[in-house]
Amino acid sequence: MRDAGARRRNRELVAHLQEAGVLTDPAVAAAFQSVLRHQFLPGRRLAYVYEDTAIPTKTDERGLALSSSSQPAIMALMLQQLALQPGQRVLEIGAGTGYNAALMARLVSPGGAVYTLDIDEEVCAQARANLGAAGVEEVQVVDADGAAGWPEAAPFDRLIVTASADDLAPAWPYQLLDEGRLVVPLALAGPAHLCVAFVKRGRVLESDSLSCCGFLPMRGEMGFDVRLAEPDGTLPLPGRPTWISLPAADMSAGFKTWLALTRPGFVQHRLHPEAPLVFGLRDERGTALAVPEREALWIYAFGEGQEAAGRLLAAHREWAPTRPNPEHLTVAAYPTGEEPAAQAGQMRFARPRFTFLVTRP
Repeated sequence: MRDAGARRRNRELVAHLQEAGVLTDPAVAAAFQSVLRHQFLPGRRLAYVYEDTAIPTKTDERGLALSSSSQPAIMALMLQQLALQPGQRVLEIGAGTGYNAALMARLVSPGGAVYTLDIDEEVCAQARANLGAAGVEEVQVVDADGAAGWPEAAPFDRLIVTASADDLAPAWPYQLLDEGRLVVPLALAGPAHLCVAFVKRGRVLESDSLSCCGFLPMRGEMGFDVRLAEPDGTLPLPGRPTWISLPAADMSAGFKTWLALTRPGFVQHRLHPEAPLVFGLRDERGTALAVPEREALWIYAFGEGQEAAGRLLAAHREWAPTRPNPEHLTVAAYPTGEEPAAQAGQMRFARPRFTFLVTRP
């Protein structure tokens, strides 16, 4: 009875993803139809398991999530970006429950191989148990820090990272075949992560597609400081009104993410500890922030922030007529020190291992 109910709910989930325009690849849809999510989330209600939502599976002593089963819509997008084919070898960084690895095993069958790594031994043990209970034998679960990849099984046709990173580990492209794909949630700037599908071409990685996403940050060597707001005390108070406003709805329409990825000096602040985050631009003289008031975003200048306010307004005027989606950007990754100079229309994000050039259309 439970299996029949699970299959019905799974069909409803797949239909929802298809109707929403998220799940468009027939092979990925077939994988979702054949692999049942509840087998990787034992002990949970079917109604909860088959919602299109992320489900935390391990938390720390403060109740913060350390591992989770990703939202199915995001999983579908990433698997479509990965473009798996039968017979391919794929490495996953972040085993989670084993559900994503099982989907990939279905996509690379026959003849393929899936290796999934996790830094957490307990997570690995549970993923192995889930895969065994589901009858999936084509996946090898390895307890290891994903920063080093898995040289014992390299090279790979595909590599996917299921935790957010603000840089690339050199081992990832090194262990990837030329023209292979690397799909990774990148935290470059601003509030959103960009799930980037890179194609390896020599020593350069060039984006093939982008989608907005959200993931738990990596742990271990590739862990990074997830700081949403600038530290208290770094904003010269008080702010002065410029009497310039932006439509409040434009924040949810993607302007904030676009601004962060296309303009230097993007910042987020809390005007007091309990206040919501506000965003804007800064330079060496001051800061301009878009503050929600009276059903609009009013620009305030802090310090000598008039020029920053002008740049913020100009960026909005460029964005507003066509409202370009951040997914229309392209990203190229170069080993740091080998990148070319940024050109007009490009933003440069330098990291210790790789430097990213983001180009707007």
